Amino acid sequence: MKTVFKAVIIIFLMVVTLFTSCKKTKIKSPTQLYAEEMELLERFKETQTYKDWFTEAELSIDSSEAKGSYKGLVYFQLEKGVGDTVLKSKRVGIRYIMYYILDSVGAKEPFLGKAFSNVDAADPIVYTVGQPSRQSRIYVGLDYGIRYMNAYGKSRILFPSTIGGNDYYSKVIEVEISYIGR
Repeated sequence: MKTVFKAVIIIFLMVVTLFTSCKKTKIKSPTQLYAEEMELLERFKETQTYKDWFTEAELSIDSSEAKGSYKGLVYFQLEKGVGDTVLKSKRVGIRYIMYYILDSVGAKEPFLGKAFSNVDAADPIVYTVGQPSRQSRIYVGLDYGIRYMNAYGKSRILFPSTIGGNDYYSKVIEVEISYIGR
């Protein structure tokens, strides 16, 4: 009986110690994560980096307040390119640099963190406009932005995760069309 009682006491003490030593993590809901992303995006729009874009590029569209599929897309044209705008169902080759809009402890303001680039790759990413593919990093927001571009044009596209992977990171992509099919 004494042995059982000691075992129960030891197990009880171990459970209490384990329970009190574990940190309780606060798990955020998707709604909270999205709200934090949107707050960070709005803060980024107040940075000097974003303001400089207005002087070096032409703001063509800002659908931040729009409803529907283009909501949140901001499109800056760096170089117009040639010919007509890229149409849905055209094959295009693109080179781009993708950044996440980030914040960190101690940072005075949101900043861009480089996430991916194919600028130095031997071949551009080729895809059919209107058929975004997350596997090839052609997000819906990037696909929408490309539809404003001309062949060999360069642009900067900003969009939230709702049209960019649903990962709660807003993205900025500097893109150049290096190939356009017939």
